[in-house]
Amino acid sequence: MRRVLAAALLAAGAAQAQEPTSRLLEAIAEDKEPVAAILVLGGKVNLEARNPAREAPLHLAAEKDMRALTRLLLDAGARVRARTATGETALHHAALNEDPAIALLLLDAGADPRALNDHGESALHWAAYSGHEAVAMLLLERGADANVFNLDGNLPLHGAAAGGHAGMVRLLLLGTHAPRLKNIEGKTPADLARERGHEDVARLF
Repeated sequence: MRRVLAAALLAAGAAQAQEPTSRLLEAIAEDKEPVAAILVLGGKVNLEARNPAREAPLHLAAEKDMRALTRLLLDAGARVRARTATGETALHHAALNEDPAIALLLLDAGADPRALNDHGESALHWAAYSGHEAVAMLLLERGADANVFNLDGNLPLHGAAAGGHAGMVRLLLLGTHAPRLKNIEGKTPADLARERGHEDVARLF
């Protein structure tokens, strides 16, 4: 009987420990940054908890541009190089934001600007696809490589051209050694720009 009671108490304690963590993930998903911050400050959350996509609180906060929460998570010991189920770091997620503030926080905390996900994409690829020049400039300053191509053979330049991001294309052309590189479909960045109707971008090559 004592063993049963002890096991029940342990199970109850584990459930209580998980509750703040579940609330943290929900608060971030619902854009309730103040609530999430309070939970982190309470010190009872598991910073390495994951949602079904294996995204940790730091990934989610970075993608939603929650700067105060990102700082709190890093200060509390969240692993800046943790990976999702498909290999993304929080820096990949930060590259989806136009403002480079989150990316800067992560880089200062030790994020790897050259880290690749399972498809061979760096955070620079994601910034290029999104057209976020300020983030791309920061990544390049911190050591990101404009010449890495993903499993489809696409450079960051391919993504920028396909998206019609002229400013991003100009930026990447400065550091791309082979701007006419063909991907596995035999298409150059200029080809992709033309296909998408971005003739002004195609003329930059």
